Amino acid sequence: MLVLAVAVPGACAERGPRITDEAFFATLQPGYPGLERVEKAVASGDYASARHEFAEYLRNRKRPVWHFDPFSRPKHDKRPENVDTTEADRILRHELPSCGVYHKFEGEIDWNLNPINYKEWPWQLNRHAFWVTLGRAYWATGEEKYAREFVHQMTDWVAKNPVPVDTSGNETYTWRTIEQGIRCSGAWPESFYLFLTSPSFTDDAMVTMVKSFVEHARQLTRWHTGGNWLTMEADGLMHVGVLFPEFKEAADWRRVAAERLYAELDRQVYPDGAQIELTTGYHQVSLDNFLRAWRIARMNDFEMPADYIAKLEKMFDYNLAACMPDGTLPDLNDGARVNVRTSLARALELFPTREDFKWVATSGKQGRMPSFGSVALAFSGQLVMRSGWDTDDLYLLMDAGPFGYGHQHEDALSIVVYAHGRYHLVDPGNYAYDSSQWRKYVLSTRAHNTVMVDGLEQHRRGRPREHYVVAKPLPNKWASTERFDYAAGRYDDGYGDNNEVRVSHARHVFFVKPEYWIVTDFLTPADDRPHLYESMFHLDADGAAVDQETGSVSTTNKNASNLSIYGICRGNGLGSPRSTPDASAAPAASRAHIGVRVVSGQVEPVVQGWVPKGGVTRYECRPIPTPIFSQETAGPTGFAYVLYPTPAGAKCPIDRVESMPVDADGGVLTSGVAVRFGGGRMDYFIQAPRRTRLKFLDFEADAAGVYLRTAGGRVVSAALVDGTVLARGGERIAAESLPVRDLSRTKVRHAF
Repeated sequence: MLVLAVAVPGACAERGPRITDEAFFATLQPGYPGLERVEKAVASGDYASARHEFAEYLRNRKRPVWHFDPFSRPKHDKRPENVDTTEADRILRHELPSCGVYHKFEGEIDWNLNPINYKEWPWQLNRHAFWVTLGRAYWATGEEKYAREFVHQMTDWVAKNPVPVDTSGNETYTWRTIEQGIRCSGAWPESFYLFLTSPSFTDDAMVTMVKSFVEHARQLTRWHTGGNWLTMEADGLMHVGVLFPEFKEAADWRRVAAERLYAELDRQVYPDGAQIELTTGYHQVSLDNFLRAWRIARMNDFEMPADYIAKLEKMFDYNLAACMPDGTLPDLNDGARVNVRTSLARALELFPTREDFKWVATSGKQGRMPSFGSVALAFSGQLVMRSGWDTDDLYLLMDAGPFGYGHQHEDALSIVVYAHGRYHLVDPGNYAYDSSQWRKYVLSTRAHNTVMVDGLEQHRRGRPREHYVVAKPLPNKWASTERFDYAAGRYDDGYGDNNEVRVSHARHVFFVKPEYWIVTDFLTPADDRPHLYESMFHLDADGAAVDQETGSVSTTNKNASNLSIYGICRGNGLGSPRSTPDASAAPAASRAHIGVRVVSGQVEPVVQGWVPKGGVTRYECRPIPTPIFSQETAGPTGFAYVLYPTPAGAKCPIDRVESMPVDADGGVLTSGVAVRFGGGRMDYFIQAPRRTRLKFLDFEADAAGVYLRTAGGRVVSAALVDGTVLARGGERIAAESLPVRDLSRTKVRHAF
């Protein structure tokens, strides 16, 4: 990464704290128990004594309480053996970390320095997490050098960064409202209590820090934003109001924080429990801040709204519903592979009767398996198919929801797949918030498992954020039974920076439980000219091999499960009137495989075939095999893909996947797929955009989708998606019905 110092937004020649001794002590509640000596000193104009008495009061008060007892700090006659203070010692040398990158300050610390030309670096530097590192080293060793360094850095920061006047501070590196909130609920109170009993934490230093707490609280009361930022701001405000109840304004700080958080439990959380930014990572950010504010208030006997925790339960419900069989969430939008077992373990403290939370939190060792399997999260548009809850079960999630309030990716109708203990078809998730090609890549359509048109991306960005929050679910379709799942969604916003290429993409997913999926894409252009369609599948695998004869790609993982993908397009078959009388035979002249290539680690002409490494190495990406199925064609076009996962050491049982001719009333474009297995098994699947009259082989149906399994020409299993009749040679055949729900048809509404 290029390292250079960048100029300083918000640097200030004034000194902080701005609040004077006189104004500071005037903010204390008159007659507050324990502050009698402070009041006496103030009354006599002796502010040095007032500072001393106030610091002594803080050192000796028993309430409010923090998450640990500051008076339980171990006493050390000498440094204990085997104590690792490597990180703290780097901080003593002014080697300060931010975003996983250290910078050594020579001489004074410049809190506005941007040494790597990445704004997140100074922003996160000013959250001061390294002060907690100093505090833990102090407790572990008793060495005052760590306390002295904390006091030096804290007072230096306050002096060099006075609170903004008549502005939120969001234009600065040091006083954005998000940093204010994070400081006040995290590193600042934690370090305050870690060093509370240190002789190096002098009277003046302690009062300086509390003055800054007051300035933070006033700033957070006046200025707030929305989304996950607001939860951090309000959490910080609640912490100051709870931890410093001696101030006249403290009750208002707590009230404002509680009111904002309580309102946001409805405003920024959909009825299905998803946070409106629709990122699995920032869902946890809001959840954690909602919870931390409640905890600090309850720990200190301050009331919160009676149903606050009841409203919070649905956010844990979302974590449960969306998690993969390994207990993690897929990294959607600017998300992360969050392990929800930890989250649900915390939820058990609040909801001890939730046996399904306990089951996931303990990896199935305790509690009861969740009573549901596949689930449509209607408002978030995250449609989850699963064969079960064990680690070897199958899971697919299609993202068919709104763009999201923030941290969005151009990923409409993208899918992820987990199967047999491995996350196969992956979302890129988050990358550092810089302007690099990698950041642009993870935001792009080409980094996701969906379709590009003419080499162009989807484009929903650029509208007011409120546009991306829905009052009711999108009109996605959903059906689920014990043996089958079906989901459908649509993207109609166009492709290209100006949405200049108008092509509608409808994606349908059918799950043959517990075995495999069939994904059908219908692309309908607004013009008659040819368009190039590219469907991408990002595989986190050791490698991937192409079989041009069968039009398939299979991962080549050793000692792990694998995934095979077969692709076909309309060719000679989809939508063509044709019949084949023998249902045990493959339709002739109808293979119509799509061209496929595997891209891995490509940089030019565009970045493709990568996934971020994540963690402290999040400035790097690693190559992954990415099959791209492509076809150029004019007019409405259908594509179908069979996704078949296999356990470690097993061979894919599919011999061939072929396009099958279908006749539909009114010339409706359809997809017909014949899947030939070994041992005489044949599976057939027909997908239409809507219910219509369908004829294929010697079958007829009135449905939007038909699934058949035959053995030796005999039907052994059948299902109809939004259908009523299946017949063969004029005789009706028993078929399981999958009634399809339009998820937008609900009386439930979300108010934003």
